[in-house]
Amino acid sequence: MPNPRTYLATGIILKKTPFSEADLLINMFSREHGKLRGVAKGAQKSTSRMVGHFEPLTIVEISANKGRTLDNINQAQIINNLPHLKSNLSLISQGLYIAELLDGFGNESNANQHLYSVAVDTLVNLNTNPNQILNLRWFELNLLKSTGFGIELEACTSCNKEILPNHHRYSPSHGGLICLECNLPTQFSQPISLQALKVFRLIDRTHLLSLPYLNASDTLLREMKTLLGSTVRYWVDKEIRSNAFMERLEQLD
Repeated sequence: MPNPRTYLATGIILKKTPFSEADLLINMFSREHGKLRGVAKGAQKSTSRMVGHFEPLTIVEISANKGRTLDNINQAQIINNLPHLKSNLSLISQGLYIAELLDGFGNESNANQHLYSVAVDTLVNLNTNPNQILNLRWFELNLLKSTGFGIELEACTSCNKEILPNHHRYSPSHGGLICLECNLPTQFSQPISLQALKVFRLIDRTHLLSLPYLNASDTLLREMKTLLGSTVRYWVDKEIRSNAFMERLEQLD
């Protein structure tokens, strides 16, 4: 009879931390159970079959036993090592940004399969198609949607009237667009260009793999990054440390 305390899980490694001389503490975001924390016994030993399986941003399948406070990871198999992503510092920084948001928005032992699929699709596309400039914007918008903080892009979040072109502002705290008649004090809303709104609507209704390659200006890209970034920070209620790392790398390019 199967042991009810033993389970399988497929997930993304978010972080690894030395737990003892030979063990690793693993944080992962799994398809079946949401965020998980477990100890991989002996994973730091050079003779362990699990050596190299728990690098951050690796997609793995694990076998584990339930523990009182931490689960015990007994076996691991790499599903996708994302080799191209891990060979490029800029792509690594984007992957770590995704991992930090999964850690911030994910729930312990509470599955969110849509969010898991969104994260895997984005990481795989960063690995195989890094020139898609909307990779992270697609992830952010769908992260918010998957966790109950989806952005309203068609109607005013205050009066529910349809938004007219160039007759709107954007409010992270209200969850999307707000018409000029209902406009909040300036510190609670910010301008959003018609171009940015059109791209957000495109992202909202299109899967990442079907998104076209846009010839967008740097100004438009910065605007979209700022708007979605402010929304993510509002709901996660903390600064995203990996974002500063990404910005430093962008300044070096």
